[in-house]
Amino acid sequence: MSEFTIHTTSSAPEESREALEALERNIGFVPNLAAIIAGAPTALRGFVAMQSALRGTSKLSAVEREVIGLIVSHGNRCPYSMAAHSTFAIAAGAGPDVVEALRLGGGLPDERLQALATFTRELLETDGHVPEGALAAFLDSGFTRENALEAVTQVAYTTMANLAANLADTPVDGAF
Repeated sequence: MSEFTIHTTSSAPEESREALEALERNIGFVPNLAAIIAGAPTALRGFVAMQSALRGTSKLSAVEREVIGLIVSHGNRCPYSMAAHSTFAIAAGAGPDVVEALRLGGGLPDERLQALATFTRELLETDGHVPEGALAAFLDSGFTRENALEAVTQVAYTTMANLAANLADTPVDGAF
């Protein structure tokens, strides 16, 4: 087991405290993952900035962002993020059947969410070299090119979280 410190707002480096406080305001507590990332202030500021930017969009819904988060976390075999994104997806209004399907890597009952899931998997499998037909199918499902770029941002954010959580063997918070 890796030994990374799970910081509090008082034990974190001074440069991390403001970002931890912002995160606590955003979601109501400081998750273990953020508390670990706080050991590197630059990493924490980037993590919180991406999270805040994604939460501030009206282009992808909260459920759609969590669909992406679960697909990426499943692909990266990240138990911490699977638990967190499952909790956030349910809170955002995703049905238990949707969350269960995503946790198993399966298909979704909702056509729009399935189109997003397919696009996200294609994005990951091709390292962003999405074939024109796959992008066209995504756009034909009612998404926009702006949505595609926000999906890339969610993939980047979730990948960062997954890598940090896996590296530190982050314990899953009771809230998740």
